[in-house]
Amino acid sequence: MKRAVGIFLCCSAILTYLKINVLYDPLPLEETHIFNDLKDHSLDEDIINGVTTVKYIYPWWYWAICVILIITFILGTYFILAKEKQTEKCPLSDNSE
Repeated sequence: MKRAVGIFLCCSAILTYLKINVLYDPLPLEETHIFNDLKDHSLDEDIINGVTTVKYIYPWWYWAICVILIITFILGTYFILAKEKQTEKCPLSDNSE
């Protein structure tokens, strides 16, 4: 039973991560690096004279969901690899009549 729950947890964590990764795009954060900082530039001059880099940031809840999914995946792996305890009959309580 533990193994079935572990497989379910691992599969659901992986599929949820893939779904979240596809659905939620990062937010673009643009930074402009200008080679000549001495004069004021318009947007067109910034593009001509400088290098624009775009950084993508994820919202905080994206990382919170990822942490929860990692914990779920680790728990599922534990359940898959955990050995089930054998229930032994107690030799002192013999019920054979």
